[in-house]
Amino acid sequence: MRRLLFAATCLCLMRWGPPASLAQDAEAFQRLKSLHAEVVQPGKILSIEEGRQALRRLHDLDLRRDALEPEQRAQMVRIKVYSALAVGDARLAAGYLVELQEQSPDERETLDAGYLAACASGDAQLGEQMLKQLRRVAGADERRLLAQRRRWLRGVGTSAPEITITTEDGTDVTPAERDGAVLVIDFWATRFPPSDELVAAFRQVYEVYQKDRKVEFLGVNTDSPARVEQAQAFAKSTGYVWNQHYERGTPRDKSVRKAFGAGTPPWQVVVDQYGYIRAVGAADEPGFQYALRAAVAEAKRRYDPVLARTRDGKQATPKEAVVEAARRQAPDKKKPSATGELPSNPEAARKLGLARTFLKTGRRTDARRLFEEVVRDYPGTREAKLAREYLDNWP
Repeated sequence: MRRLLFAATCLCLMRWGPPASLAQDAEAFQRLKSLHAEVVQPGKILSIEEGRQALRRLHDLDLRRDALEPEQRAQMVRIKVYSALAVGDARLAAGYLVELQEQSPDERETLDAGYLAACASGDAQLGEQMLKQLRRVAGADERRLLAQRRRWLRGVGTSAPEITITTEDGTDVTPAERDGAVLVIDFWATRFPPSDELVAAFRQVYEVYQKDRKVEFLGVNTDSPARVEQAQAFAKSTGYVWNQHYERGTPRDKSVRKAFGAGTPPWQVVVDQYGYIRAVGAADEPGFQYALRAAVAEAKRRYDPVLARTRDGKQATPKEAVVEAARRQAPDKKKPSATGELPSNPEAARKLGLARTFLKTGRRTDARRLFEEVVRDYPGTREAKLAREYLDNWP
């Protein structure tokens, strides 16, 4: 009887093909694969609209997670990571990255996504981890780029220097006192002239934000006094229309370059709304543009702010961020709740997610330990508040 049923099934499949539901799933899986190839490209800078479209297309696929193979689930999460980066939601990208790392922690595509998410959230510690792992699978040419990226990370997460920079037109710029606005600084010199690609990328970024009150641009030329006229001519011919400061041979210990620890160009810096260095890099790098996009979106309160973190894991909590969050919050003591504008931390988010998983699976001791670690190690963050609420309501 079983043989007859099997033969009948095979005959049906040969005559009429697979069931419609299976055919639809196969088509959806192919569309998922195509969307993944379009979106998940570490060297491509996705526009905000491309990120939104990717999320809409992913939603339209209407795929059930339980029907996906492990690689297909990973493809779905990668698309979400890159889409979140594109729209400027660094906290969401970091959250999806945690899920991706749980599924495929050592895959090259996870490491690439992790580095970009680290750039967007200004997490130098995570960025360092990703670069170390990428170095193991990189070729000789790529290792030089990875070394440059590691140099860029050394200032991320630190407070911008408390100096005043006076531009050619007499404008004073104070990097450490942002008053809610993002600052973009371009360190350049004619002895290390920027490439045409870098100039075009930075000008494009400027054109996007030039009328935005939440963004300020500043050029810092580090040439010697003998090259200042040449530098000014270069700036004029190249279209550097944003404010410029010329060091003019300022003693090294008093120079802007020294204050920021800027190395050989390209060396472009994003200072966030709180006066912390969010990113260092080059405008033609996806990580740099995603970091700027996220910092601006947070300054406009489109997404929860994420505080930058240094390579050794130090994360400051700007007083104004905590005060503003406290003013906006009306905490509910009965159950864990959202935390509004409190800043988020990717590592704290990872631990919080793992603690919740432990709680659901009955590992209460491990869950409590992680909740306590989040409260102790990441004060003033969104995750610390959520963890505290879990502990306050511990059954």
